[in-house]
Amino acid sequence: MTASGKTTPGSVFGTVVSILNGAGSLLIVGITLLICADILGRSLFGVPVAGVAEIVSLSIVAIVFLQLGHAIRSGALARTDIFLSAIRRRSRPCAALLDAVFCLMAAILFAVLLYGSWERLIDAWSSSEHVGVYGLFVVPVWPVRAVVVLGSAVAALQFGLLFRRNLLSAFKSPPAGEGGPK
Repeated sequence: MTASGKTTPGSVFGTVVSILNGAGSLLIVGITLLICADILGRSLFGVPVAGVAEIVSLSIVAIVFLQLGHAIRSGALARTDIFLSAIRRRSRPCAALLDAVFCLMAAILFAVLLYGSWERLIDAWSSSEHVGVYGLFVVPVWPVRAVVVLGSAVAALQFGLLFRRNLLSAFKSPPAGEGGPK
């Protein structure tokens, strides 16, 4: 992990996050092509591609959880920090401490999501849960549930790393010349 709290691209965790992000991007390209094929099939031949709605709905969930770790790691996760920015101008340690609390709460939230999703993954696997219509198109649900479990684990770990970074930042001495608020 670098001083900024981001994992370095060469780290194992950074590589996993990058691979998951890339898989999410490929899935976006794949469902885009699938939707285009469905549109062309309907328009030109009067025959839709079976299962497009099911695949797209499952893929959207998978894409979110595949790319979540990268969004957190790169600081691209949407959040409002007007309040935190005002505090940061007055006291960087206080802002870092509040950021640490945010990251700890987020890590706990994703750990709870991981815990709750694990049983649903096992149930989907053991019961061969699927979506679609037999005879027309069916797709298993367990791969998407597995992506939710994996994405939740990566998000919890990434927030844990950011919690550690912010906590250390909150309690370290400022460099010479940055004595605090002016």
